[in-house]
Amino acid sequence: MAVFMSTIAGKIDAKGRVSVPSAFRSVISAQNNDPSGQPSIFIYPSFTEAAIEGGGQILMDKYSAMLDPLAPFTKENDALANSLFADAHSLKCDADGRVSLPEDLLAHAGIEQELCFVGQRSKFQIWNPQKYAEFRARAREQALQNRALLGSLSSSEPPGGRG
Repeated sequence: MAVFMSTIAGKIDAKGRVSVPSAFRSVISAQNNDPSGQPSIFIYPSFTEAAIEGGGQILMDKYSAMLDPLAPFTKENDALANSLFADAHSLKCDADGRVSLPEDLLAHAGIEQELCFVGQRSKFQIWNPQKYAEFRARAREQALQNRALLGSLSSSEPPGGRG
């Protein structure tokens, strides 16, 4: 399975466009089962951070399926559906891999000119670089505190152990 990896800096150009990193476009094309090279990406405001989140069709299908167990007319269903879909946008990359990010999402993330794309396995985020640096420091500390959640890696050791 193709995954979003790395942190890649970018800038919004004079026409309000940003280049989606080619590695991210490749993952999106794989998620969409679309070899065209001009994938449609889905982006939406993160409802946990001051960032934009995104991915391909597989990600949106996964989020939609997560709502299936909920009764359709409940407050919980409506709240989650609104958080994931109401402010989402489908953007088509141009021939050069650029998209125009909607103003409401840029405002949500506090992005003016500079930004960074952050891979997060099945999704990616777009951040204001300074806000991301602060988030990254907190996330690393939390990951260090929670490293036991990863379990033992011994099952992936080569035969004969390490060494």
